[in-house]
Amino acid sequence: MLIPLITEIQRFSLQDGPGIRTTIFFKGCPLHCPWCHNPETLSRENEFYIYASKCTACGQCVKNCPSGALKLDSTPNRKGLLTFNQSKCILCMKCVDACLFGAREIVGKSLDMDSIVREAVSDKLFYKHSGGGVTLSGGDPLFFPEFTLELARVLKTEENVHVAIETSCFPKWDKIEPLLEFVDLFIVDIKSMDPEKYKYVIGGSLTEILSNIERLINSKAAVRIHLPIIPGFNDSATDIQSYVDYLGQFADKLSGVDILPFHSYAAGKYVQLNREYRYKGINDLPGQQVMPLVNALKEKGLRQVTVGGITGTAST
Repeated sequence: MLIPLITEIQRFSLQDGPGIRTTIFFKGCPLHCPWCHNPETLSRENEFYIYASKCTACGQCVKNCPSGALKLDSTPNRKGLLTFNQSKCILCMKCVDACLFGAREIVGKSLDMDSIVREAVSDKLFYKHSGGGVTLSGGDPLFFPEFTLELARVLKTEENVHVAIETSCFPKWDKIEPLLEFVDLFIVDIKSMDPEKYKYVIGGSLTEILSNIERLINSKAAVRIHLPIIPGFNDSATDIQSYVDYLGQFADKLSGVDILPFHSYAAGKYVQLNREYRYKGINDLPGQQVMPLVNALKEKGLRQVTVGGITGTAST
């Protein structure tokens, strides 16, 4: 069984399913959306954040780095500046241990199943009174199908809580079907209706994903669709119409659609992870710009359409 690292267990979450929820973020995703709002969950491996404002260039991390990835620059006008060659880093985390000022922080914790469940159900009273529960998110929980199945089983059958899963529905159906018994709500991202964009930009198979969505619907599963709308990628009139045409077929079967306009809140995470952010400088997409999509989906008879998530600002 492939066991994920956990980046966060977020309590009192209001955007990852109905009611008050606890959201468990798995570290690892097979896709590579260039705008990803949770870049710390893309890799399955341990990483670390770098907080440059806390670094005093004391040199302790340099002394403890066995691979030579860190050094203090001695060139004129840059003396004392700490530089990091990520290609040399072996992720031993000795620099994190050596830092005296909290300028480095490990991303991703190794937690056993019991610890995850214990934290996840600690707010069970709030779930009961708000119609909430636990959401498995990431990354993508289906990157770890056996672990996710067992966690969902325990939460549902032993703890009797509502279980939701946020996923792109990328794997083969045989990895998804067993979850039907234990998952109350599947929240599925559709990032584009263009197979070529999906393949070459996102890194997945749109055909497989749509097939899985339709199998979930035909299995009478509760399915809610997330539509991230990204400037220059899937916000054209053609893109919008393709969403409307596809989702309109299932208007009476879907639990709802949440339109998620692009935002740049995660830009700082890319800096802290020492990664390039391809959407640097791109303005956030105002909610009013996706209203044509909202209105078109309503006209198709969708039960509920929101902007910004399940508790979003434009709902029916």
